[in-house]
Amino acid sequence: MQPVDRVRNVVIGLVAVTVAVLITLGPLAQRPPLTWQTLFVAAILVGLIIFADFFDIELPLSSVRITVSVSSALCFAAALSLGPIVGALIAGGAGLFVELVDRRPTIKLLTNVSNYTLATFVSGWAYSGLADPSRSPIGNWSNVAVTIGAAAVYTTIESGVMAVVLSRAVGTSPWQMWRASAYGVILEWITLPTLGSLIPVLERESPLALIIAVVPLVGPYLAFRSYRQIHEETQKTIEMLADTLDRRDPYTSEHSKRVAAYVEAILQHMDNVPLEEADRIIAAARIHDLGKVSTPDATLMKPDKLTPEERQAIEKHAAEGAAILSNLTMYRTVAHIVRHHHERWDGTGYPDGLAGEEIPFGSRVIAVADTYDAMTSDRTYRRALPHHVAMAELRRCAGTQFDPAVVRAFERAMSAAPAVPQCPTLAPEGNH
Repeated sequence: MQPVDRVRNVVIGLVAVTVAVLITLGPLAQRPPLTWQTLFVAAILVGLIIFADFFDIELPLSSVRITVSVSSALCFAAALSLGPIVGALIAGGAGLFVELVDRRPTIKLLTNVSNYTLATFVSGWAYSGLADPSRSPIGNWSNVAVTIGAAAVYTTIESGVMAVVLSRAVGTSPWQMWRASAYGVILEWITLPTLGSLIPVLERESPLALIIAVVPLVGPYLAFRSYRQIHEETQKTIEMLADTLDRRDPYTSEHSKRVAAYVEAILQHMDNVPLEEADRIIAAARIHDLGKVSTPDATLMKPDKLTPEERQAIEKHAAEGAAILSNLTMYRTVAHIVRHHHERWDGTGYPDGLAGEEIPFGSRVIAVADTYDAMTSDRTYRRALPHHVAMAELRRCAGTQFDPAVVRAFERAMSAAPAVPQCPTLAPEGNH
């Protein structure tokens, strides 16, 4: 079954479950009296949810990109303020509006709207069944505990549904997908009880007071937007620098991009590699030769055998690249991968002479991809080797220079590919 078919089947099941829950339990759920005040509060909440959805922020933590938005907290607040069925209709209606305006694909529209609706209804049902309705969500300790529990229900459903849907799309397990988004789940769970409780308290004072809720939305939005912009500009600058280093030698142009592509292929053929770790390794591969910024052109492009001094100079690039990256928060978690990508399985590599599994896993993966690209690319001192010759050399050096498991994964990746990949990715310059 193709990934698109697996995703479609899961989404159809999600829609069916959501509709069944609303039809079965909706008539039994607590509902507020139909008054102008209720309609006004509902309209404001719809507007706030739409506002929050249109201004969500991608907040990258390590190599994982997380969408930060308070729309989920507002959906949760709608359930606490107006009951599970009305809250679910508000969440679903606002979500549908955003999806239609953004012209999202039908399968994504159905996923997001159903997820919002189901999570809002079930968490609202849990709250209304256990909380004291005469008090606000923070009116007593009992209600506070119920609010926190209902928030956990909302977060579990929303993140669980997305983990299942996305796992079907990328061919991994729901647990792996959930782990990749764990930071966002924790952040959302913290946000839900706080902002979710604020809305019902303001609504009890005056429906107009809900407009005050816009203020705490604008501040974090501007702060996160600035953070994201700085993050993206830093990443682009570092990658552009790596590409510029590759172009210093016409024979190694696009080397780092190709290496990153090979690394990604290897990771797809290895078992139990968490998605967040795979992202970090690919990010490291993309800029693994950054330390060559201090290596003279004459040494990098020398067609003859290097002198001991020149060899020592070029071998400094791994440690120097790691030193540069360790000063950048967004790359700090991958600096050690860059430092050790020239270590050897038998312990005779550099800069620290690590051996076997002492070498970071990501470094071992980059070493294979880097060497393959070096062998299959033209150099000033030799012509490119054919694919089968390069693969034979990798097999010969498995267990001495390379991790045998990584070499086997690379073989599987090459066998599965329709042709030897030539797409740009990431790769360090070859072993001179």
